[in-house]
Amino acid sequence: MKTKPILIIIAVILLIAGGAFFYLRIKNNKPGKGEVQLFLNAFNKQIKAGNVDSAKAYFEDQQKGKLVKVLLNVLCNKTNTGGKDKPLFKLSMNTEDALITVVNSEFVTARVATKFTYDGLPQELSTILFTIHKIVGGQYKITQVDARGFVKDYVAFQTKVYNKITPVTDIYSAITLAAFKAAEKLQTRYDSVLWFDHVNNKTFYYVIKGKLPDGFNYANKPLENDASDYKMGLVNPDLKEIIPVEYDLIHNVSGAIEGLIEVEKAKKKGFYKIDGKMAVPVEYDEVYPLKAGGNLAVLKNGDDFFYLKADTTVSEKIADFKVADMVPLIKTFGDSYTLSEKSSKNIMEYNSKERNASLVIAPSYLVNLQLLDKFLDFPNPLRKVLGEEEEEGSGYIDVAFDGEKKGDDDNWFQTAFYSIADDYLGGRGGLYKSKSILVVDKKHNQILGFNGDVYIGGEEGYGELSGSCNENSLKAINDSLFEYKTTAQIGYPLFNPEVTIDEGTYYRYLQVKNGKFVLLPSRRVFPTQFIKLDDSYLQGCYVLGIGTYSNRKTKTIDHVTKEILQYMKNEIYASYKYRFKAKEWNDAFAYRFNSVDTTTNVSVDDSLTVIDKYNIAFINSKLNGAPILNVKKVNTLAAR
Repeated sequence: MKTKPILIIIAVILLIAGGAFFYLRIKNNKPGKGEVQLFLNAFNKQIKAGNVDSAKAYFEDQQKGKLVKVLLNVLCNKTNTGGKDKPLFKLSMNTEDALITVVNSEFVTARVATKFTYDGLPQELSTILFTIHKIVGGQYKITQVDARGFVKDYVAFQTKVYNKITPVTDIYSAITLAAFKAAEKLQTRYDSVLWFDHVNNKTFYYVIKGKLPDGFNYANKPLENDASDYKMGLVNPDLKEIIPVEYDLIHNVSGAIEGLIEVEKAKKKGFYKIDGKMAVPVEYDEVYPLKAGGNLAVLKNGDDFFYLKADTTVSEKIADFKVADMVPLIKTFGDSYTLSEKSSKNIMEYNSKERNASLVIAPSYLVNLQLLDKFLDFPNPLRKVLGEEEEEGSGYIDVAFDGEKKGDDDNWFQTAFYSIADDYLGGRGGLYKSKSILVVDKKHNQILGFNGDVYIGGEEGYGELSGSCNENSLKAINDSLFEYKTTAQIGYPLFNPEVTIDEGTYYRYLQVKNGKFVLLPSRRVFPTQFIKLDDSYLQGCYVLGIGTYSNRKTKTIDHVTKEILQYMKNEIYASYKYRFKAKEWNDAFAYRFNSVDTTTNVSVDDSLTVIDKYNIAFINSKLNGAPILNVKKVNTLAAR
């Protein structure tokens, strides 16, 4: 699918952020807030006058491309965020009251309020975050723009204006308009009607009693974290309640198993039939739908397993059940597939005139295995939005099966690998890439899953991996700790700001807690926080970017260089906010470790863990010329 125009502005964020902090290192006096205020007011004067070319002069030279021009056209009220159509409302900036923060001796940030106005609608506010660079001669230039929240707010207000000036029959299908009317009737019996699910041209209504937690439809988080008293039920096309209002979540009709509706309550799962009869009591920890065969699913309750038969009865407990034997039979296991608005038999809509997407609530087993998010939004064929740039959610989600591997040491676990591409319409096409693993743990008779982004940098990701590196493996450190190695986009500079680690071997450490993978959080690029290094960690595929922002080449290497080793060591100190004597090192780590709190420490020796000290000594030995040996040591978890 082609790149959608709406987030051309967000692409501006990414393009600028990729180079601004790391390629421009000029010593100047600390920026003054008064000077920055005058700079912003002068910039806004050009915006108010509609002088796009003059406003462009306020950006650094390498940022004066097409993307910045689109942003300036939006601010000057010449086009909307799509970059082509005329705006439907008036936009203005208030630089007089900008919130200005001095970051360091070269950079300041300025959060500038924007106002959206249209006759007949209440005005609304948003903000844009500008990063401003003080350059030679005491001049200022804009070097980064964070307009993510601004764009979302702009599009939301544009939708309100469009809905106000356009006949409803030109926006919504007949079945959607009928659903809106039915929802108004139902709201005399319920606190809210959340969604419509259109099944064979008949509509089911998801009803709520109580108050939903903030961001419920946006947050892909475990239900146990949703502190709220709400309960959900389901009403059929005759407006009769067929699933009582007592559940935490009700999924799409036929979403996991044809003809059944999955429900969740207090972490337990079960199923109703479409006529409202309970098919499976809501008492199971996991439900694994099966591919075509005699049984519909495997049900898990504690350490016990059961079959859901074709007639929806539940079998007796299965004796000596082996998860490893079941996994190849699980629906979608080992398959590559694409999800989109066309892949769903039914269309679920939001009961909202501001949220135009169609919705898929992923089956619970795919969510628990971290293969898919709980809520998936796609374009809605039942609504006509203003233009391509107003489409919400994902154009598609591609799930590609990358094969299976056994563990390095023995056969007690086996791993399946997946690559996931999310063509999110709030970003650039194919922007969001991630890697997923499913692990069959034969020792504990369980299946585990984890998903990690391909891009680990501070901003949003920036497209496809080059293909020069393709690390993908899992190693057990012990029964409850796994090391997941993959190739990631990194994008951080070394001591020389004209050399960056564009891509490289990246390690994540996963603990098993309550039958699930939990990521041990770390902001370090290299695996120095949780395990003791050995020579094996000095091997790996890396793609280096060399040169200035406008003139860059790449080089692929198969080992850690001296420069990377130095970075690896200093990253340990930087993670404790150490103040380096060399400005280059402070600059290299400032964006990751000191972007919010700029306080640094003269000494961090008291903060270093046993693992940190061991790894510093190990790296020093290599920097001093110790040979690389094929030694395999037992890694241990760091003690704090």
